[in-house]
This record gives sequence, C-alpha cells and structure tokens, in this order.
Amino acid sequence: MTNLSETLRATARKWRNANQDHRGGVVLIWQGAVYGWKDSLREASDESPGVYAVNETDHIFIAEGGDEYNGAKCWVAAVFEKN
Repeated sequence: MTNLSETLRATARKWRNANQDHRGGVVLIWQGAVYGWKDSLREASDESPGVYAVNETDHIFIAEGGDEYNGAKCWVAAVFEKN
C-alpha cells in the first residue's frame, strides 16, 4: 500500500512531466489533486489549511493554521509516519 507521502510525490512528478514548461517551484495539491504551481513557496495565507506543496527535490510542506476564508498561518515541513 502506498503511503500519503509517496502518493503526493507521485502526483507532483506526474504533473511536472506533463507540464515541463514549469521548472522548479512547488506543485500545489488539495484533496489529492493538483490545482496549481508557483515558482516558490509563498505566503501561506494565499492557501487553505491542508494544502500540500511538493518542491522539485520532493520535499513536502503543508499549510497549517488559519481557515479557508483568511488562508493558512504558515507552511510546515510535512512529517509522515513510516509504515
């Protein structure tokens, strides 16, 4: 069974392969689907809490705190339990 971190990385890689004009940056994932790309990890308040950002070296960040109306409070390096 694939864990969440592997699924997020695979989703981001698939999107990058299909959109090679977007180099570097972060792929933004919400509820399992890519909804955007940015050239860098920007203000968390631009995203809803629970959004994942996967960078070009497969590091994963999650937007935390705040709410959907005001946006998240901060980006945190995502830590996943090992299966």
